[in-house]
Amino acid sequence: MKTSLETLDIPQVRIRIDQGHRVALLLRHAERPPIRSDDKEFGRTLGLTPRGIKAAHAAGVPLTGISDVQFFASPMVRCQLTARYIAEGMNLPDAPIIDAEPLGVLGFYYEDHYAVQEEMRQRGYMEFMLDYLRNGIAPYSRPIGPATEQFAEWLRRHTTAQLAIFISHDIFIASFLTGLKIRTYTAENWIGFLHGAALLEAPDGTWTCHACVPDLNASNEPNGFVARSVK
Repeated sequence: MKTSLETLDIPQVRIRIDQGHRVALLLRHAERPPIRSDDKEFGRTLGLTPRGIKAAHAAGVPLTGISDVQFFASPMVRCQLTARYIAEGMNLPDAPIIDAEPLGVLGFYYEDHYAVQEEMRQRGYMEFMLDYLRNGIAPYSRPIGPATEQFAEWLRRHTTAQLAIFISHDIFIASFLTGLKIRTYTAENWIGFLHGAALLEAPDGTWTCHACVPDLNASNEPNGFVARSVK
């Protein structure tokens, strides 16, 4: 798979679809309330804030009219709701949302997600993550390079429609874009809500991955970072 340093927004993704590209859109969930530092379930039942609901709905609007679409989401409620509100923004309120464990804590980057959570509690969430992104290895985690290759292959394999939307979490999307050497993250430029990656398959079968944001003309989405919490 090729990579590009050009960041696309969702309206530009729509243009590429209209030009005949197949697209896998990997996005972080929309804004949610803070996660408690002692929450061992990673905020599994947290929903979205009113601002998050509005933003997810708005993200779907530029994609209105695309009927050949699939929705996949991490099992956590905030991801399921993000997919649902994006679908509503596309005027597809009854679209099925596929429960996808590989987009959550049982995905490609962690060998033992409870042990990782404990490491984050002891060291600090951002400290743990930045060390992982910088070094490519971390306790109870898989090497970032091979894990990213497996994740990319899984995304491509599951994109059988014209558009597939995958809703996941900041920790995995930051790892994915870092593993592909598309982005370098710090605490100051951490991935925002509804930011992620767009994997485009050209009519000749060539795949290219870009970073993706909701709207390049809008202000940055908040990232909701709170020290010592899992996102």
